[in-house]
Amino acid sequence: MKNCFKLPIGIICIAAFLIGCGSQNPYLSKGKELIKSDKRRKEERAAQQFKLAIQHEQNNAEAHYLLGYYNSEKFYAEGAPERAQASIEERGKHMFQAYQNDKRKYLEILVFETLRDRDVDVQNAALNALKRIYQQADRKKLLNSLKKAIKSNDNRDRHDAQWVLAALGREHPETIVPLLVDLLEDKRRETRLNVVRALGAIGNESAIPVLVEVVNSGSAKREKDREDAEIRGLAVEALGKIGGTAVEKLVEIVENKGSSMRVDAMQALEQLGDERAVKPLLDVLNEQGNREVVVNF
Repeated sequence: MKNCFKLPIGIICIAAFLIGCGSQNPYLSKGKELIKSDKRRKEERAAQQFKLAIQHEQNNAEAHYLLGYYNSEKFYAEGAPERAQASIEERGKHMFQAYQNDKRKYLEILVFETLRDRDVDVQNAALNALKRIYQQADRKKLLNSLKKAIKSNDNRDRHDAQWVLAALGREHPETIVPLLVDLLEDKRRETRLNVVRALGAIGNESAIPVLVEVVNSGSAKREKDREDAEIRGLAVEALGKIGGTAVEKLVEIVENKGSSMRVDAMQALEQLGDERAVKPLLDVLNEQGNREVVVNF
């Protein structure tokens, strides 16, 4: 009789195991249901479930991502004040952990979805996660994804990529500035525009020669060799943000009476307030023009 029951019991055990493996984390499911509900303080209550989901299943990528996205990890921390909020760094860690557990899916989500969120804290948490990917994970895949974004047809993708590349470039100019310089050859005007903005935001002097080249392209004989006027203006602005040895280049533009970027360069120098700009600016004060530049030192 004992042998007669071995097979059915074994089958029942295996079936129960398979059902358990195939079912979704119950805490994750409850948290997602709360987010969709109209219950009071639903995000905080959902975050509690996401935290429990991680305790139940440490490598659950979606639970980590959602806990980073919905600002409440500390809300349920022991000894924390009731209204305490998770820091950007803590939220970024969870988003990074989501990437670690499902790299292909969450790299795309972070770059092309999370950065678009209207909540500045969510954007900054995503930036924190992307910085961690750059430092600790697959740098090459991240940069390829950001290059894809800055070349996108979508203006928001280009803007977001520019913002992230500028943030990375301030910490790692040796890698990011050459990448951006290469992108100045892209056919899409809007891509080049965002590249120049990123170079200005980074503020590294290694970008000065290529920015000067962009500005001076306005004097090229062939029209196809001339950069768009708005991009040239942004290149002058970027030189002003960089400062340092860029001041000398801006002075050269001011002294070039044939340059269409002359007034832009004057304004950039005025913002810098560098003593080296005093004489060239004084020299043009009596010149007639259709734009007014106020010089204060």
